[in-house]
Amino acid sequence: MANAAERARTDIPTVIAIAAVAGVVATQLHEAVGHGGACIALGRHVREWGAFYLDCDTHSSPPIIGRLVAAAGSTMNLWTAIFAFAALRITPVSWPRARFFWWLLMAVSGMQWAGYFLFSGISGIGDWGAGEEGVFHLVDHWPVWRALLAVGGGLLYWRWAVWCVRRLAGLTGADEEGRHQARRLAAFAYWTIGGSAFVIGLINPVGLFVLLASAVASSFGGPSGLLWAPNYIRAGSPAAPPLVVARSWVWIAAAVAIVLVEGLILGPSLRF
Repeated sequence: MANAAERARTDIPTVIAIAAVAGVVATQLHEAVGHGGACIALGRHVREWGAFYLDCDTHSSPPIIGRLVAAAGSTMNLWTAIFAFAALRITPVSWPRARFFWWLLMAVSGMQWAGYFLFSGISGIGDWGAGEEGVFHLVDHWPVWRALLAVGGGLLYWRWAVWCVRRLAGLTGADEEGRHQARRLAAFAYWTIGGSAFVIGLINPVGLFVLLASAVASSFGGPSGLLWAPNYIRAGSPAAPPLVVARSWVWIAAAVAIVLVEGLILGPSLRF
């Protein structure tokens, strides 16, 4: 059975590395594959691609084109979460680092999906907001839609976050030591994703708006459930075998390379 000594073998640098990779993957699937893919598929032109935003030329197109491009980002987050859930289910127990990666990608992607509804409902801006590039731009009865987004997004977010951390407890064990391990893994993941995004966001060429509305909101606000949702883990039995994230130089090297690429290339943005 799992015990404290086994769980203590978890290597924090490797946890940080996995979290950094998961954060970049979730963000770029949202921006490049979601927004960018929809932009190209709908016959529009990608004008600029940054670490936390993608500028699609939709100004001369019908409003429905802009709405579809705006909605595609969070929709891709949902599909990513579903794919990661399926991958987690088929990944062998003997691959604990991969299992933690798939769990984290699933959790963060789903939180971003629900979080965008909540964020746009509260702020009025963002992908699902009423701004010029939002889904609800020029849509009638915006105050009603805004309230539905805020309330519905908040409920979806809460439910998803709690469900995800309980899945993590299924990997670490839901006894006292297992719950502590789940909280520790989730907390390190949260601060890694948010911290790296903030640093990369500082060098974006658009300015403070992208830093606050995209980098900080999506990377600190989006996965915030990683901090508070572990409090909802129900007490239970230890996991057998436990999730032990041992040292992996491959994951660490991959994380350094991926973060550097995003920071040095997408941080200043690519213009087309």
